[in-house]
Amino acid sequence: MPYQPKPKSPREVHPRTASGQAQKTRTRAAIVRAAIPVFAHHGPDIPVIDDFVKAAGVSRGTFYNYFQTTRDLLDATMEQISNDLIETIIPAVAHENNPVIRLATAARLFYRKARLDPVFRAFLGSVSGVGNLAVTRAHADLEEAIAKDLIKVKDIELAEAISFGLMVFALRSSNVEAGGPERAREVVRAILNALGADPRLIDQAMQVPLPPPAPPGNP
Repeated sequence: MPYQPKPKSPREVHPRTASGQAQKTRTRAAIVRAAIPVFAHHGPDIPVIDDFVKAAGVSRGTFYNYFQTTRDLLDATMEQISNDLIETIIPAVAHENNPVIRLATAARLFYRKARLDPVFRAFLGSVSGVGNLAVTRAHADLEEAIAKDLIKVKDIELAEAISFGLMVFALRSSNVEAGGPERAREVVRAILNALGADPRLIDQAMQVPLPPPAPPGNP
């Protein structure tokens, strides 16, 4: 019987292929990291591809291997920095059964990150967004709060506009850093008041202790 080579399992990956994939992942991540301060300083519309090529230390060809436009890069950058932060927030609120308190605690942690990280704050302010994962998590909390009659605003789109709009505009203020943790409470309290949460529940949410902030350079 002629020799039949054993077919490779779909899960088997040649070491050289795996190494190449890892390098591609690292290169893409490096371009995204380098893009953060560029967007933070110039906003989403002014930078051109050469700005990101220079910041990342790559060629235009390498850039185009990962992103076709600066908008593609902006979307990827927003998702990366926001999702990294939300992934650290999720465990901090996972034990909380009340969706209003979950929302408030997550918002306070999000604001604290922006207060302590000027580049992160500048980036969010320049692009006027919070990232899809943040929107998804907040949407779920707001829907549950509406279903349980914990807030008076019953239109989910209006509830989201209130929550994200207040947060984004608050982060554009020159008083973010100087205001400290107390201003974070004021911002989140304003969001909950606008949503029509019970004042006693708002007070309870403001008293929830936050975990220690991550060391500099981490989400």
